[in-house]
Amino acid sequence: MKLRAIVGPTASGKTRMAVEVAQSLNRPVEIVSCDSMGVYRGLDIAADKPGADERGGVPHHLFDIADPSDDLTAVEYRTAARAVIADIDARGAVPLLVGGSGLWFRAVVDDLEFAPTSAEVRRRLEAIDTDELLATLREADPERAGAIDPRNRRRVVRAVEILELTGRPPSELRRQWDRRCGHYDLVCCGITWERSELFARAAARVRREVDRGLAREVVRVREAGLSRTATQALGVKEMVDYIDGRSTLPEAEERLVRNTKRFIRRQLSWFRADPRVEWVNLSQTGWDAGRARIAERFG
Repeated sequence: MKLRAIVGPTASGKTRMAVEVAQSLNRPVEIVSCDSMGVYRGLDIAADKPGADERGGVPHHLFDIADPSDDLTAVEYRTAARAVIADIDARGAVPLLVGGSGLWFRAVVDDLEFAPTSAEVRRRLEAIDTDELLATLREADPERAGAIDPRNRRRVVRAVEILELTGRPPSELRRQWDRRCGHYDLVCCGITWERSELFARAAARVRREVDRGLAREVVRVREAGLSRTATQALGVKEMVDYIDGRSTLPEAEERLVRNTKRFIRRQLSWFRADPRVEWVNLSQTGWDAGRARIAERFG
């Protein structure tokens, strides 16, 4: 089954590029969102969801499929995305996966095994001293124990949780993740800009979000309840601090710009580790030539 994808960092222009590429192809194309925040209803500004006019008549899928009070997992997203992709293909259209959520991208395109989680087990482990957890991990899985920064307690707890729930060394699961293989005929393009230009675009995006009423949106959504995942979303956590009086709005905006830049660095690191991503630097090609290059690869 053919699958086309456009990935890249926040503020690179993936949404607009995907619509323009879809419009330029001689086949019907439908876009499947790969945005871990776009799935949440009500987080329209924070997730920078495209409005009807920005979608250009191209069908979009997997926006607004969960309440912000829910913790939608990568496994649940994978199930939904693969079902939508199969349906698009069955109707003779081309599915185009678009987004910057690296984990969710791999969940769809690769046959990954996700370790189970247990809130009860995690609570019990979080009450145990880190050194004791590390000792347990070293005995059962010295490879993983040696790879984890002992100061990163969250990862230590997660590794021991996996060990307890699966009875298998966490390093075994990590090696499985190093294999990039799935059942799609995948062509994936990544778009980016020179670092200074990309960061300037990110700052401009944050300014637009604040001007559009990001804080008011967070107030509305928060009243109905926010899951741990939604609370940590870019734009939400910074506005919560402002709403609760822990910062001024300019301070919250400045922190959001800073956190967005950090997130962009992580996204670039994640996607650049994937040899299947064919990069298009729009600072070098220009927008129109970059779009033409992607359309040619997808054609």
